[in-house]
Amino acid sequence: MLLLGDARQVHLRRWAAYFVQRGYAVLTVSLEPGDGFPSPFQRIQIPGFLPDALRYPLAALSLRRIARRFAPRVTSAHFVPNYGLMAVLTGTRRWVLSTWGSDVMTDPGKSPFHRARAQAVLLRAPFITSDAVVMTERIRSFGVPAERILTFPYGVDPALFHAAAAPPAGGPRILTNRKLESLYQVETVIDAFAAVREALPDATLTVAGDGEAREALARRAARSPAASGITFVGAVDHARMPQLLRDHHVYVSTSPHDTTSVSLLEAMASGLFPVVTDIPANREWIEDGANGRIVAAGEATRLAVALIDAWRDTALRARAAATNQEIIRLRGTWDEAMRPAGELFDAMCDRSDP
Repeated sequence: MLLLGDARQVHLRRWAAYFVQRGYAVLTVSLEPGDGFPSPFQRIQIPGFLPDALRYPLAALSLRRIARRFAPRVTSAHFVPNYGLMAVLTGTRRWVLSTWGSDVMTDPGKSPFHRARAQAVLLRAPFITSDAVVMTERIRSFGVPAERILTFPYGVDPALFHAAAAPPAGGPRILTNRKLESLYQVETVIDAFAAVREALPDATLTVAGDGEAREALARRAARSPAASGITFVGAVDHARMPQLLRDHHVYVSTSPHDTTSVSLLEAMASGLFPVVTDIPANREWIEDGANGRIVAAGEATRLAVALIDAWRDTALRARAAATNQEIIRLRGTWDEAMRPAGELFDAMCDRSDP
């Protein structure tokens, strides 16, 4: 397998490890650094001052040479506008495109060029993986037949992500761990926390992650009357995420656009109470008032009310924790969720055509 994607992303590392364990000889190729990658790794060096719209097409020339030497039986390309485009330009025939979310849900809406590029890649991929029904519907809107789309979530490892033997003391300890970028609207939870802290003086908010909006969010938090309860911990390595989750009671995601969020599934597996935005992907996993709370995106006041009410309803949180761990067991574990992908790649490798 030739694996193409951003080597800094934990999902690509998990993908590489899965297929190595499945018996594949995996070569990962990326324009981004991949220290300690779980498979043989080769980085394509393209000047960073070039815009991405040029960097990735230029990298296809090097990728073509790598592919000739490696002679992969199958190629797995992740993220539409860069590595998906590279797979198209390389001329590979037996390949699978994996969509990750914004590459299908938001990026095509930036301009006619972005839409045309996404559609060209999607229509040329023999098969496409999607992690949510809402994303599958979006892919089909580009004219891709349903039989070429495989829908499954990127699940969690229950050996790593599980509830603590006893919940942390005090609280509520609230965690948001999405990227600190405008797409995720983390400012909503920062604004909501002021009201939460007024009603629940022992409340704390941990903001994990990094991104272009970090400085602006830190300044916003510093101006909050609840500033003393807000902590920015920066990017957290995936190996440390299980313990970070178990150190908290409530998980919050304020993104107005999303597919199946692995961070949500990890929080559910870890016993945290989810409070998330009212979008289709979240409704695939959370029923408001049953196993979490759903709040309209951008509504800081309503988010604050949901957080306060959830903390005061001990019985609801206990029921939600049990329900969510059962949901993860039934349809959210990594090995079981990846089984359809493994079977698809096995079948493609077994074909006799070159």
